[in-house]
Amino acid sequence: MRRRRQAQALSAAVDLLRIPSQARMMRSAPLPPGILLLLRLAAEDGEALLDAENITKRAREYHRDAAIFFIEQILLASNSDAYRMLGLDKTATTAEMRRHMAYLLKWLHPDRNTDPHKGRLARRVLHAWNELSAARRAMEDKLAAGQSKPETRARSPARRRPMYSQEEMTSRAPQTAKQ
Repeated sequence: MRRRRQAQALSAAVDLLRIPSQARMMRSAPLPPGILLLLRLAAEDGEALLDAENITKRAREYHRDAAIFFIEQILLASNSDAYRMLGLDKTATTAEMRRHMAYLLKWLHPDRNTDPHKGRLARRVLHAWNELSAARRAMEDKLAAGQSKPETRARSPARRRPMYSQEEMTSRAPQTAKQ
């Protein structure tokens, strides 16, 4: 299953490298599953290079070139939102966001890459990360402030169960009124 998901993103990247005119259509389509493999290929992750080679039986450098081209043309396109820039959708966890950002920055980092264009892309990735992590923190803070512990939270009056049934209440009524 994991390999099939990886193969979808790798296949899309290879297709884009062969037919660059598909970029416009791919930019408006949902991202294929397995984007993490492309990020790992761009960052020269050895295990990812082997995985890609086993999937397509092509040379390692070809996969890396395809991954980089896909990332630059689809993920880091000028009209991409912060999630797309990190290769994710709105259902992504903070851990997934962090992992994707780390691989992108490993590839784009100025210490590894002297190309000024890559430096600009790295700043855009950092901006996307900061935007998403700040929004996520604000949402989590808002949720935390609006909720108390379930044990201590009172039920709304409409949902509150009576402590005693009507029968129990009449049987427990003070006997002084009858006397």
